[in-house]
Amino acid sequence: MTIPVLKLVTHGSTSYTVSFFVPFLHQSSPLAPSEEEVIIEEKGEMTVFVRCFGGFVRGDKNSGEARLLAESLKRDGKSFQEDFYYTAGYDSPFKLLNRHNEVWYLKKN
Repeated sequence: MTIPVLKLVTHGSTSYTVSFFVPFLHQSSPLAPSEEEVIIEEKGEMTVFVRCFGGFVRGDKNSGEARLLAESLKRDGKSFQEDFYYTAGYDSPFKLLNRHNEVWYLKKN
């Protein structure tokens, strides 16, 4: 497993996109996906606002943490993409304690 595992969540939608990091060694020529729904996508540089949290990730926990981050950003007058957010998971599903997760909102230029 590579980390972080990103999930793109669009507000008001029940579908989401999961992304896995391709290790640096393989980025210049990644293996071609064998499934049509799997794509290789290059993400450019981005600036994000981050909120960290522990425990196991669930949909309601993610949305709650995203809401808290959005409220904090609005209170502080920060400009960000409000229609979607990312979650980032950094731990194996077998790790039980001291887990590290994040929610991200992209900073508007």
